[in-house]
Amino acid sequence: MHSPDHTADARGSVAEYVAALKGATRFGPQVVAHRVLPAAAPEPAAVDLLAPELQQLLENLGIRHLHRHQHAAIEAILAGRNTVVATPTASGKSFIYTLPILQTYLCDPDSRALCLFPLKALAQDQLKTMEQLWRLLPERARRHPAAAAIYDGDTTDYRRRKIRELPPPVLITNPDMLHLGLLPHHAKWGHFFAGLRHVVVDEVHTYRGVFGSHVAWVLRRLKRVCALYGADPTFVLASATIGNPGEHARLLIDAPTGEITRSGAGRAARHVLLLNPLDSAATTATLMLEAAVSRGLRTIVYCQSRKMTELI
Repeated sequence: MHSPDHTADARGSVAEYVAALKGATRFGPQVVAHRVLPAAAPEPAAVDLLAPELQQLLENLGIRHLHRHQHAAIEAILAGRNTVVATPTASGKSFIYTLPILQTYLCDPDSRALCLFPLKALAQDQLKTMEQLWRLLPERARRHPAAAAIYDGDTTDYRRRKIRELPPPVLITNPDMLHLGLLPHHAKWGHFFAGLRHVVVDEVHTYRGVFGSHVAWVLRRLKRVCALYGADPTFVLASATIGNPGEHARLLIDAPTGEITRSGAGRAARHVLLLNPLDSAATTATLMLEAAVSRGLRTIVYCQSRKMTELI
């Protein structure tokens, strides 16, 4: 969008950016459709199903209510029902599993949770989230030196041994490490599996095809090992918006799974534009990104490969 409209002096809103895009000599004719999706007001729900310690924790974070879908999911999870949540990005899915995990721990310090993430970056984010929430709990409630630990290919042998000897309330790993590092050596993890109350499977929409079949068999092995140690964990699955989350989750874990797909989180108005570009997709995305960044707009670009991401 090589136009005087997109200089750094013209910082503004998304609406202004869209108007400049449509008015630009180069890009205007390429816009073939433009729709504005209306804003949605949040649908609040009470926090009374949470322990007083967690209500105070949320208060310290400036959160005075849950969203309706969070309340429904947490209620189901605390009742021991397998649940898949397929709501849009930034709808508060992480609270849906972290709060029940912490509530269960407050009632039973021997309880444990296993969180599976397909990417290391997601695992690191979850570790930071758990550590933040852990620090906000009353000191008397923190009966373990750490809230969570990552157990993956980057974990040193020394660190792995320490984690096995004293598993934290939340163990964060990935399906590959579960398959190779935990299940074959379940005797060394007996205390952990005996106390396993929740299994979180994030980004379940990525577990499809042959890879999804492999993960499904790994989860079946996990359930058999848990049964060996007398545990019957509740599965919590998080997904991007897909057409059949309940059926997908049921096939993945081989058990009935309730689904929550309607978000109660607030949403700003959204502009949706379709372009018929004259240049390559990479060139078009680069120019549009440049125009957005020059306005100070927070921007994310989705690419089909790491190489293309680095190029853009």
